[in-house]
Amino acid sequence: MWKHAIAGLGALALAVAVTPVGVAQARGETCNWNGNVRPLIAKADRQVRQVDIAAKAEQYYGPGVTVGSYTRMEVDLEAAPGATTRPLDPATLTRNHVTYNLALNTSDGGTTASVQMRYSGLCKVTAVFVPQPWVGSTGTDQPLRVSAKKALRLAQEYRVKNDLPRSEPLVMMNLMQATTAPPDFGKLRWYVNYQTSTGGLTILAVYMNGKVSQTG
Repeated sequence: MWKHAIAGLGALALAVAVTPVGVAQARGETCNWNGNVRPLIAKADRQVRQVDIAAKAEQYYGPGVTVGSYTRMEVDLEAAPGATTRPLDPATLTRNHVTYNLALNTSDGGTTASVQMRYSGLCKVTAVFVPQPWVGSTGTDQPLRVSAKKALRLAQEYRVKNDLPRSEPLVMMNLMQATTAPPDFGKLRWYVNYQTSTGGLTILAVYMNGKVSQTG
């Protein structure tokens, strides 16, 4: 498995970095990243198809691998190491990942693998191929009716209304259709993650209808 969607990166020892599709020109550059995920998604959707998936997949599945389809599974906005974030500003989350599941045609039939496109803001950094599917989300194909900025505003309003600590720093946002139990299964939502004083996470789910609930 890659990781649980809101538990941080995992199993990257299995990952193989493919040839970078571009590198930020200088440390700290974010290519005019303003926290709007639509340009990030559009760029990743385009650039993932420029990655030589077959070359890396053949290391695991043998020659003749082709990609049958791409499914965008999740968008993650994370604080860069040592960064100071602002609770209402997604632009302060600059370590951005967009992950895809790939339906691969192989010599023995087919399989599912995944690729994570990694960005510093909107600057391309690299792509990582993993010979396993991304789990925990059914994709992100539903309409994005709540932007990252609006999700943070709604989460902050929830924290105020429910007397939750407002000093906990913002550390991550995850856009996904989580594989939770019904009736929430497959509903597109943001998970907004705040760091607790004990090193854990306070997690608020913000749905596309504006509903907010605490999940962790």
